[in-house]
Amino acid sequence: MKKYASFFDKTDKTIIGVLSGTSVDGIDVVLTKIHGSGVTTNIKVIDFETYPIESRLKKLILKCSSKQDSNVEDICKLNFIVGDLFAKSINKLISRNKLLKEDIDLIGSHGQTIYHIPLNEKLFGFSSKSTLQIGDPSVIANRTGITTVGDFRVADVAVMGDGAPLVPYLDYILLKDKKKNRAFINIGGIANITYLKSSCSPEDVIAFDTGPGNLMIDYLMKKFFNRKFDKDGKVALGAEVIENIFKYICSADKFYKKQPPKSTGREYYSATFIENILKQFPDCNNENIISTFTKFTSFSIYSNLKNYKIDELFISGGGAKNPAIINFLSSYFKGVDVKIFNKDGITSDNKEAVLFAVLANELICGNKTNMRSVTGSRRNVFLGKICPA
Repeated sequence: MKKYASFFDKTDKTIIGVLSGTSVDGIDVVLTKIHGSGVTTNIKVIDFETYPIESRLKKLILKCSSKQDSNVEDICKLNFIVGDLFAKSINKLISRNKLLKEDIDLIGSHGQTIYHIPLNEKLFGFSSKSTLQIGDPSVIANRTGITTVGDFRVADVAVMGDGAPLVPYLDYILLKDKKKNRAFINIGGIANITYLKSSCSPEDVIAFDTGPGNLMIDYLMKKFFNRKFDKDGKVALGAEVIENIFKYICSADKFYKKQPPKSTGREYYSATFIENILKQFPDCNNENIISTFTKFTSFSIYSNLKNYKIDELFISGGGAKNPAIINFLSSYFKGVDVKIFNKDGITSDNKEAVLFAVLANELICGNKTNMRSVTGSRRNVFLGKICPA
């Protein structure tokens, strides 16, 4: 371990962040330069790419995210396959930038969430929340030759936190403001928000999952039109909201009404959840159903933010590219400046990948990065596991 002694003291590091989100649309890889740590962290994005996930592999990952359809053999295999795929994507980005593995100090990998249980459940006398991400960081480290930090959620869950969301730590570093009350919405498969009141401290940060992001819309687009998602929101924009279905979803979904801290995932907003809604309305126009579920995504976000004073609202994630979602949000948040997130090269596309580069740096620098006010954990802990190459 002697070779790491000087590395831990480096002020400037070249770090790669990588993840695959709830929607399993692709592998996001970002190359960054990071100076310092904590609230004084300075981040520069050098390059970013999303590498596609082959459709059959995506189908298997989604199958293994289902309690009814998964099996332990497939999950075991996928743990290594996803790690290998992450490593290959990282190596491609390194090669594209004409760098060597020796030029990269760290990789921060979120992996691929397979199952997330933020509820305190009892089994054999033990009581715990739990979470599982695959794409083992040891596989990535040994197939890139670069020290990798991964499994960021587990430590927070071990001290009874929800393990999510994690992005508020980055939001606080980037966008706290002395005068403005700011809210940030990340719309991936699941939507989550961060609220930063003016001049807030880390203990003042409010953040939680609000409910569905693109997850249900993507499912319906695949079911009705065999498309991965509603590109540019064209289907929703060209259709009408069915008020009876909208009201029914609002009644059927109990999660978005819960008080924070809270987190959720595909386990809750499952195919069964969606199909149970559709069964109640068998003869409705498919395009109108897409528009209705799109409105609900925006409404569930608004419902969770409506009681906070907001001067600026920033949006990131795949949902930031859906004008239908943006239009619904703008209609709900009247008088609020709604913006697509873009700051110093950190965009709505690469923000989550940047987060995991930052969290890797923070662990190496000896900083605890879970936020108790966000996850509900019993204490502050170090997030991540270091896997030497």
